[in-house]
Amino acid sequence: MQTLALMARQLIHLTRFIIFGLLFLIQSQMCSCYIAHDKEIICYDNFKKAKEIAYNNFSKTSSLDSALVLVNRSMPCDSIRKSVIELKLRLLITLKKYKEGAEFIDSLTNDDFEYTYKRKLNHDNFIALKFQSNKDTNNRNSVYRKMDANLEKYINSNKLSSKEFEEAFLDLYTIKGNFIDPIRINQEIDSLKRTYPAKANFFSFFQQ
Repeated sequence: MQTLALMARQLIHLTRFIIFGLLFLIQSQMCSCYIAHDKEIICYDNFKKAKEIAYNNFSKTSSLDSALVLVNRSMPCDSIRKSVIELKLRLLITLKKYKEGAEFIDSLTNDDFEYTYKRKLNHDNFIALKFQSNKDTNNRNSVYRKMDANLEKYINSNKLSSKEFEEAFLDLYTIKGNFIDPIRINQEIDSLKRTYPAKANFFSFFQQ
């Protein structure tokens, strides 16, 4: 009888231990969820403030620097990461921090951008802008020519959705506008209209 009583007491203690352990795990999981949720709220709040500062004070360097600090604080949140990166790149260009921009993109992957070509495109654009800031037109144009060739190859080698197609050509002719004269661009556009008649109205946008 004493043995049975002892076993019963041990079973009760074991049951209590298991229950307390489960309660602890549940509570820990709930705390983790709350922390993650709070982190997301902070990220969204910082990102919202950064956008407001950037758009309302786009010519004030000190304000843009403050916006950049808030953007960096928003980077850890995956749910808005691509939007945060896009805003950071715009801020770095406006602040003329071209070297920092190129180095920042080096730390990213293709998955951090909506389309895979965007990473190299943005990186090389910072390099071109750096040459431009140094009044080195020859090297700037050399970079733009490589960007032009790489993006044309990407367009011709991949099956793009309608949205990516238009985005890629918008980027392509933004690049071309930096080193090709308007007459040649208009000739290219006329050729593209014949190649893609369904997109004729879209390509008319690029004619000068």
